[in-house]
Amino acid sequence: MRLFIALPVPTDLRRALEDVGTSLRRQGVRGRFTPPENLHLTIVFLGNVSDPAPVIEAMRQEKLPRTALTFDRLTLFGETLVALYRQNDALEQYARQLRAKLDAAGISYDRQTFRPHITLCRKTAFPAPGFRLHAFERPLRAARLTVRETRLTASDLSGEKPKYTDIFRKTD
Repeated sequence: MRLFIALPVPTDLRRALEDVGTSLRRQGVRGRFTPPENLHLTIVFLGNVSDPAPVIEAMRQEKLPRTALTFDRLTLFGETLVALYRQNDALEQYARQLRAKLDAAGISYDRQTFRPHITLCRKTAFPAPGFRLHAFERPLRAARLTVRETRLTASDLSGEKPKYTDIFRKTD
């Protein structure tokens, strides 16, 4: 099963992200926009895992940080449009400690540098060269992402749209 550990997106932020996506589409931006119900901030992408029990145990052992993330800007990671969040020491430490517990349990995961972001659109195509994203950032500046819960989620990519199913939720 294809798994990832992520922070859920609260309702107010989800609405703001939906509004941004709608505005971008109206201005001619094309691509595979993330459905609102699939929006999340990935802490660790695990990939295919046969038994989630050791991952759940690692998550249970690690205390969630009491922190809120602040939006930085809309940007591209290659062809992927993301809402990038400012680096946050408490969340960085949580991600490091969680990864250390996964290492100790022998669980493999994607070791890319952790950059807190929410994926808005894949295979993004802009209507014209020099398209400016900053005009679409305003609704995201006021919406905070407070860390209250983390989830272990399975992603099923076999259908027309990705389907996410939460396997475990942790709150402190």
